[in-house]
Amino acid sequence: MRMTRAARAMALAWLVLAASGCVGWRVQNVPPKELLRDRGIEAVRITRPDNSKVEIYNPAIVGDSITGNPTNRAIIRLMIPLSQVQTIATPYKNVGKTMLFGLAILGGVGLYALLQSLNEGY
Repeated sequence: MRMTRAARAMALAWLVLAASGCVGWRVQNVPPKELLRDRGIEAVRITRPDNSKVEIYNPAIVGDSITGNPTNRAIIRLMIPLSQVQTIATPYKNVGKTMLFGLAILGGVGLYALLQSLNEGY
């Protein structure tokens, strides 16, 4: 059984969707020291007083600063003083956005299949 181009595209899209999901950021209403006491937090997004945002992976409190990596795979470490932290947010998977994205992919593949079936007679 041969897989059509549309079926391959749909399978690839679902693979990408399942691997990443749509991630959102949720602002936490606790002090950074209390939040980062839990070792289960893999990433945080810090908003500074000038409204710039910095993502830190593998965050930890060291003295009066938050330290971590700028990406998942980076070796270099960042240090941001706690006095520069206006808000701190943690990532979460947004199920609504993920489902909407999946439905959009299915709709696109369905439309493509419909248009291809209309062209078969020509």
